[in-house]
Amino acid sequence: MENKHVAVFAFPFGTHFMALLNLVLKLAQATPNCSFSFICTQKSNATHFNRPHIPNNIKAYSISDGIPMSHAQLANHPIEKVNLFLKTGPQNLQKDMPQDLLIVGERETVFSRTLVSLAKVLPQAKAVVMNFFEELDPPLFVQDMRSKLQSLLYVVPLPSSLFPPSDTDSSGCLSCSKSVAYVCFGTVVALPPHELVTVAEALEESGFPFLWSLMEGLMDLLPNGFLERTKMRGKVVSWAPQSKVLAHDSSGVFVSNCGANSVTESVFGEVPMICRPFFGDQGVAGRLIDVWEIGVVMEGKVFTENGLLKSLNLILAQEEGKKIRDNGEADCARCN
Repeated sequence: MENKHVAVFAFPFGTHFMALLNLVLKLAQATPNCSFSFICTQKSNATHFNRPHIPNNIKAYSISDGIPMSHAQLANHPIEKVNLFLKTGPQNLQKDMPQDLLIVGERETVFSRTLVSLAKVLPQAKAVVMNFFEELDPPLFVQDMRSKLQSLLYVVPLPSSLFPPSDTDSSGCLSCSKSVAYVCFGTVVALPPHELVTVAEALEESGFPFLWSLMEGLMDLLPNGFLERTKMRGKVVSWAPQSKVLAHDSSGVFVSNCGANSVTESVFGEVPMICRPFFGDQGVAGRLIDVWEIGVVMEGKVFTENGLLKSLNLILAQEEGKKIRDNGEADCARCN
């Protein structure tokens, strides 16, 4: 039988990369005679393809992120990074892709132009795959989408099953059930320095054990002595296997930016959330968390020491936290 080849182009920002890679890993394992070319920026590929257990039929190919070498300072301007990538992406792919696969035309903003373009082409797709839980989407929404699309498929996030399980705890933070605060805001948008300090001060004041996944370039912004004072109950790392952390029994709350993939992984892990939305669909995701009562959104959508302390105590130390956790367990049960 003729070998098949699938080219996969991953959006390199937020959690989109991992969601797509997890799906491709499953497909590659199920179809060993099919080759997969995973196309993304060099930075994203280098981050996620340096680990074991990547099947041999998946190969990473890098394209430019659109940022000139002389503009390294754009690392702290995520919206501009997205803009540059969207501008250069079609040109980078045009050499090897048929012209009719490229979306061209005038666009107004990063999100509006992306959504408008998607709305135009999705009905032409043989199938549209949603990285979400069908059971948590309103039935009328699902019905409307299915009436407009040729085929609508839901793929729930099951990344913890892709790699061998581990009972080790190299951080020393994962000991007591539902006791640890896991903190992560993704790899695209950085907290403003004063909010990063606020989070550190709240974690220190709370007394709760924590695991904080923080981009390496931001660690210098932590308060002086913070790492030393909290080393017996907390750990700050540059990367953490988020799905495995959230699936671990020790995880008691997830302090997050409400990224869509983070929300679905949190639901699947039955871990309540404390959310601070940044941009894009994160505000909508925060609204869902409120409606489902599986977490809390920071008042004013900004971190204050008192606000974060109150939220940590509510979820980890008060009866209300048990109710929120029960709601999350119920939502997860609906999705299984």
